[in-house]
Amino acid sequence: MIRYLSLVVSVLLLISNTAFAGPGRTGAQILNLGGGARARALGDAFSAVSGDVTTSLWNPSGLAYLPDSNLSSDRKGSQLSMFYSDMSAPFGEAGEGMYYTFISGAMPLGDIGTIGATLQLNGQGTIPVTVDSPEVIRNDNLGTNMVFTLSYADYLTDSIAMGINGKMIRMVLGTETGSSYAVDLGLQYHVPFDPIPTTIGMVIQNVGPDISFIDENQADPLPRMFRIGTSMSLYRDRYNHFRLVSGITSYIDKLSENEEELLADLERVNAERAEKITKEQLLSDRGVGIRAFEWRHLQKNVGVEYWLGNILAMRVGYKSEPGINLPEFTDHLTYGIGVKVYLFNLDITYGPRFGPAQERLLEATGIIAF
Repeated sequence: MIRYLSLVVSVLLLISNTAFAGPGRTGAQILNLGGGARARALGDAFSAVSGDVTTSLWNPSGLAYLPDSNLSSDRKGSQLSMFYSDMSAPFGEAGEGMYYTFISGAMPLGDIGTIGATLQLNGQGTIPVTVDSPEVIRNDNLGTNMVFTLSYADYLTDSIAMGINGKMIRMVLGTETGSSYAVDLGLQYHVPFDPIPTTIGMVIQNVGPDISFIDENQADPLPRMFRIGTSMSLYRDRYNHFRLVSGITSYIDKLSENEEELLADLERVNAERAEKITKEQLLSDRGVGIRAFEWRHLQKNVGVEYWLGNILAMRVGYKSEPGINLPEFTDHLTYGIGVKVYLFNLDITYGPRFGPAQERLLEATGIIAF
């Protein structure tokens, strides 16, 4: 218990050191990409899911128990996963060479707990270079962003699991590079409901110092967020399994505002408005501090998963992002399938529309359990 309390104290110290979160935008957007075709198909409602190596990207406590479906239910098994997403289509010609991928692995160590590692790579594509005419003389690669994560998870009690991620972050911006580090701290509680087995998960992610490319005065905060969700096994027998997952995410990029800058912004905003707003209204609009938990600022996620005979999975999800008003209900939908054959699992998903071209992403994850 002492080691877990130490982890909690460390995270709280990091939070206190990042109370003033810079200019209101975030850097290291690779930390927002999440990942895993199964999670995508479920609308990114994955903070309460366990037993899947890709949970390290959503809630590291989900690694505490990695079941191997080919073994008895009281055994654990290691998993290795690879995910790939070609991100060029939603951005049209400007997206050539853009991709996101990760490799993730986890291994249970008996009573010691479970350890894992994940490498995320985000290729930013290329940009045409011209001189005095529209003729392109060459294409420069914009570089690859990278995050390397070490994970650890274990059960505190029979029904409570805890996990932690330590992240090393490297970002590329033209010829400049920036680096930082971050911590995730997650918890899952398996509620002892016999009729409907339920798990509640919560996690705080990307707590760490700002990332800068030139100097500290131009540093951007990491995309800190708090997730909470549920996973409910609605029905299960030998050949069928229905699961309902849900979640909400609060973006806590800014914990407070510089008072002088806030008053200057308020004066500028009111100079352009007929109906004046107060300082509190401006803080609320920006989602600063506790106001980040207002309903309008929350990301909402829900998903349904059906397994047939532990071989074929069908999934559908819904995801609503704050500040993004997509015209059609179907634009928020995600869906996909999964196929499990012996030690191998393949998940394929179509994600929601995004980018200038408003195209859906086709994403795939392969998992090997051994």
